[in-house]
Amino acid sequence: MQPAYILFDLDETLYPASSGLMKEVGRRMTEYVSGFLKVDPEKALSLRRELTRKYGTTLKGLLVEYDLGTAEEYLEYCHPTDVNKYLSRDPELAQVLTALAVPKSILTNSPLEHAERVLVYLRVRNCFEHIFDVRFNNLSGKPDPEIYLKTLSTLKRDPEEVLFIDDRLAYLLPFQSMRGQVLLVSANGREEAQSHRVPVIGDIKELPDFLDRMAAAE
Repeated sequence: MQPAYILFDLDETLYPASSGLMKEVGRRMTEYVSGFLKVDPEKALSLRRELTRKYGTTLKGLLVEYDLGTAEEYLEYCHPTDVNKYLSRDPELAQVLTALAVPKSILTNSPLEHAERVLVYLRVRNCFEHIFDVRFNNLSGKPDPEIYLKTLSTLKRDPEEVLFIDDRLAYLLPFQSMRGQVLLVSANGREEAQSHRVPVIGDIKELPDFLDRMAAAE
């Protein structure tokens, strides 16, 4: 079934993981947790991983378990404004997204302002109808199933007609369990993805070919 709508993850889906942007975001998150909880960086990283496993995002875990109070300082601290230091513009990306006839939106665990900065810098902001960010998701994040349900409800779409694209298999599986269409963007992890019947492309610019193969198989 050809998708009537496409949901894209943002970070390391629309641009390569090799950019280093999310590595910097992760470094800042660990630094923030280390300072806030007064623990060494190694302990902070371990706590981040545990909180993300339990709550979907480090932020949600800090709010629930450590009385963070407000999310805004954390979000501002962790997301650099100079995304141009990490990202490279790729004209082919804009061409690929613009050529897709189906409507598109972003579903991200990042805050809106980060998503806007990235999309504007990549010159693809006008390709997307909505940005469903971490605030829209009540400061929780993928893979919480409620996030997908809330997004689908807002879009007034059934999961079967939506293709969700992400660079993390764990974020795709809950959507797949709802009978949604899924696609992993990853240079690695192909074998594990295929064991879950999740198709894989190595780069987002391969999406048109993937959709053509879907159409040919119908």
